[in-house]
Amino acid sequence: MELIDEYLTITDSPAEGFYSEKRSKFLAFAFHVTTEEEVKNIVAEHRKKYYDARHVCWAYTLGADHSQFRANDDGEPSSTAGKPILGQI
Repeated sequence: MELIDEYLTITDSPAEGFYSEKRSKFLAFAFHVTTEEEVKNIVAEHRKKYYDARHVCWAYTLGADHSQFRANDDGEPSSTAGKPILGQI
């Protein structure tokens, strides 16, 4: 009997979310990516689109084995934004 790994991934359609607390707004976006270059382009687009955002925190993992990953807090206290995002992925 052959064992097959199964996992869930984001489809080709981006997902969005919004949360507000204590006069702060939090926007969330999830994209299907296959390369680090795609990640860099998406982050750059969002920095430009939301130029007035104080922080653009992000994380990604690539491959079924999650061998490539990275998280960025973008000025938030260390490990308080990017790392939790990565944990949810």
